[in-house]
Amino acid sequence: MYNIQKLKNDLKTNVSLFRYNHSLMVAEEAKKLAIHYNLNKEKAYITGLIHDIAKDFNDEENDKWIREYNLTNDLYLKKYKDIIHADIGSIVVKKWYNFDDEICNAILYHTIGNINMSKFDKIIFLADKIARKNMTEFTEKLKMLTYKDLDKALIFYFNKQKEILKEKDLELHHKSLELLDYLNKKNLI
Repeated sequence: MYNIQKLKNDLKTNVSLFRYNHSLMVAEEAKKLAIHYNLNKEKAYITGLIHDIAKDFNDEENDKWIREYNLTNDLYLKKYKDIIHADIGSIVVKKWYNFDDEICNAILYHTIGNINMSKFDKIIFLADKIARKNMTEFTEKLKMLTYKDLDKALIFYFNKQKEILKEKDLELHHKSLELLDYLNKKNLI
């Protein structure tokens, strides 16, 4: 169904070696999570593999996609420049490979989350955070939680990000805050 070698070749031409190796690790972790949560392991692997296809696009390439698809405004770009690759990547994989909405949404949501995330979206998001060669105490705990309860893992992740950003006088993206609030309320029930 998917031409994995073509995807790997395309990825190699669009991202750095570091990002390529990261993508391979995320693909493997996403596949393991899909098996664990009884989801499509091949689709999870492909999504993990290609989730950062637009991460290393230069400013000119990003501007082209942003203008062509009317993605955002300048204020958003200045504040959240590091996450625009998710928006662009979801469009790229639709246009280049005609991937379905499940894959496109998982790529779209893999940086900041979304209140409407499916279980598939959550495993791609979390695979991206836990697929590491060098695990910290935080990533080890996050990985343990990820294999127990996706929502609790997301709560743990976003609470930690809130702490980190607060120290830098920054805050979570409003969609991440909405998701965190939603998950906290859901877990109180």
